[in-house]
Amino acid sequence: MFGVLGHAAIDIIRRGSISKKSPGGAPTYCSFYLKQIGIDLIPITLVGRDFNEYIIDYKIRNIPIERICVLDSCNSTSYEITYYDDTRRLRLLSKCRDFSIDDLHDLPDVVVVNPIAREISLDLLQYIRSQVGFVGVDLQGFSRVFDKNNYVNSMINVDDIVRIIESADLVKVSIDDAPMNVFDNIVNKYPSKVIVLTMGAHGSVLLRNNHKFRILTNGIVNVKDPTGAGDVLTCTLTYMLSRGEDLEWSFIFSNAVAVAKTMGEGPYGLISSEIVRKIASELSMRLIRT
Repeated sequence: MFGVLGHAAIDIIRRGSISKKSPGGAPTYCSFYLKQIGIDLIPITLVGRDFNEYIIDYKIRNIPIERICVLDSCNSTSYEITYYDDTRRLRLLSKCRDFSIDDLHDLPDVVVVNPIAREISLDLLQYIRSQVGFVGVDLQGFSRVFDKNNYVNSMINVDDIVRIIESADLVKVSIDDAPMNVFDNIVNKYPSKVIVLTMGAHGSVLLRNNHKFRILTNGIVNVKDPTGAGDVLTCTLTYMLSRGEDLEWSFIFSNAVAVAKTMGEGPYGLISSEIVRKIASELSMRLIRT
């Protein structure tokens, strides 16, 4: 079993006049979807009492809840996510407290660190690195900043990117998270690290040891909701590489799980190993190696 560390959230997702509320964040998306293909993980998260109504959703899926810490001192982290055709805009509605070292006891040997609102400091990330054997990191929650109306933008400096890469075995970065010219210059200095760049409907790129894989994921399935697909990709790839599985196949399979997730609404979509294998077969024919 491995752990997913970051805030679970209460998401309000808006598309036109339609609004839906559901649990979110990597602890939710990764545990709900990976469980369906036989991968168990433990969410390590901080939430408020307003999250209690969703804990039953974890229980009925036999997902461990002992590391879901329910606090009286804050509401759960919550985002309003508004979609406009192929883009989205996020606004932070509330934030639970940041993680402290006291929350990081008895960590599994494999951990995905996936903050969504800077709730994990870089110092804590370095501490996590010292305590576990394999670390995957999603950069997005380290790069988010909030304007006066709490809308999300991305901003991160070079020194912070370097610290994140040095603390991780795998780093996933969205094309929206950091300037790619800056990121490319840094990545070249750490050839042994696995770096994944996601580009929404345009797929993703993996870099390691001067190898480059690219997969185009558009047009394979009828996409209903892309929210959480990047989380699912990061968790799946971290799990597979921590077990020593083949890099190329792990990249293909992880993208297949992420694509399968987009067919479902929020965290409640249904996938299966058979569906993922079919998508992986299609993606393997699209893989570009350089």
